[in-house]
Amino acid sequence: MDDEQRRKHQEAWERYMAAERRDLEHRRDGLLARLLGVPLPGESRDELERLAREDERTAEEGLVALRSPGGEVWYKHIDDLAPEDRADRAMAERARVMWLRERQSERF
Repeated sequence: MDDEQRRKHQEAWERYMAAERRDLEHRRDGLLARLLGVPLPGESRDELERLAREDERTAEEGLVALRSPGGEVWYKHIDDLAPEDRADRAMAERARVMWLRERQSERF
């Protein structure tokens, strides 16, 4: 890889990390609680509040979720993320979005 390619990779990584840090800030500020809204029939308000608090707590600690192709989820501090973590990070985020979309579709 030449210097120009390395520079472009570094710039792309910095943009990626800036987006991850913005997402972490939104999570700290209660994004999940806002996305969850009111409980659906059969859901526990306490459980939704617990999920939201846990998401805020992990964000406060600087932790982001990663997910293996087999579905195993683990957390890593944002400062410890490496370029090779992007696929597992994206998989965790896709699973979260899918869960929220499925839940939203049950509302309507």
